[in-house]
Order: sequence, then structure tokens, then C-alpha cells
Amino acid sequence: MLLLIIALFFMWLALRELNNSRSSVDGFNTASKVYFGICLSVALITAWTPLKKMHFESFLSEKASILADGKPAQVHCNTAFDAMFDSSINVIGHANPRTGDIVFQLSWCDKLMDYLADPHQVDSTQRYSLMLFTHEVMHIRGELNEQKTECQAIQRNHIAGELLGVSKAIALEHTREYFEREYPRHPYFSAKCGPEKAYDEGVAGAIW
Repeated sequence: MLLLIIALFFMWLALRELNNSRSSVDGFNTASKVYFGICLSVALITAWTPLKKMHFESFLSEKASILADGKPAQVHCNTAFDAMFDSSINVIGHANPRTGDIVFQLSWCDKLMDYLADPHQVDSTQRYSLMLFTHEVMHIRGELNEQKTECQAIQRNHIAGELLGVSKAIALEHTREYFEREYPRHPYFSAKCGPEKAYDEGVAGAIW
């Protein structure tokens, strides 16, 4: 929000200079052009990051609503400023099924953006960013139990990947790697999560 305010201020300065130059005797001279160019450049540079973030949030919200069986979802990527006022700062993401709000803490939207840009060249945290997205969307569907939610996410992570533009094969591969190597050490691990176990929902195409 602060960057957008700065961008609007410099855009206003640029437009003011343009307007003043039109009514000036000297017109749009070299000094005016330089000043106008500097103000416009600063406005565009400072606006790029928040506008890119807003576009990504809108994209994630649209796909989250589909994955949540049509329930409205609104994804927000916390900035450092947002995090100061977030009571759930101790978790990397959280969701409210009543409001449909999903919040990713600082840097996790960047990790997901990096993952979607090139899922072949990512580390384990970037791979988990897709699982985090899927996990929080499962909460929007209505599940509150964290262990059950994580298992639901494991079974639908390939669907989430495809919705976000990742190939099904890559999403399945990364989900399988997570399930076999990292999930057993995860705080939300449950022995009930697996083929023909209590949390198995028989989701088509799941890793098992």
C-alpha cells in the first residue's frame, strides 16, 4: 500500500509538470522533460511490485475458489508491514473458513511465484509452497483438523498444481517426494493418511 501511495504521488508530480508546461511560455523544455521523466519512472518502478502482487493474489484467489468446490476464497500475501499486525505470524499461512480469507506470510507468495515460474528448478521450500496453498484451501472447504487438512491437501496437490499451470506429472512427483520424505517429520503428520487408511478419500489421480 505504501508503494502505491508513493507511485501515485510521483504520478501526480509528473502530470502536474506536464500540465504546467502546457501553460508555460517556455513550454515543455528540456528541464521539464527531465523532471517529468524522472517522476514518471519513479511512479512506474514503485507501482510495479504492488501491482504484480495484486495480480498474483487475484490469480490465486480465482484458483483457490475452484479448488474449494466453489466456495469464495480471497488470498492475501503479507508484506513486512502486514505481518506486524498479524496475530498468526507464528505460522507460514492461515485461513478462515467463515470469511474465505487465506493469508500467506512474508516471502511465501514469492516462493510460490518462483515455483510456478519454473517448477523444475526449485528447492524443498519452494516445492512446499504449492502444498501450503492446497492446505489452506482445504480449510476454506471447511476442514479444521490440521492433520486431516494436510492429508486432504496431499491427495489434491496435483489438482492444485494443474490449476496454477504446473503439469500434473511434476505436481505428482513433488507431492510424492513430500509424502515419502518430508511428511513423516511434519507436525501435521498422521498415520491415518495413506492408501486405504482413515483419511483416504479416494481422490482420482492422487499419489497412491
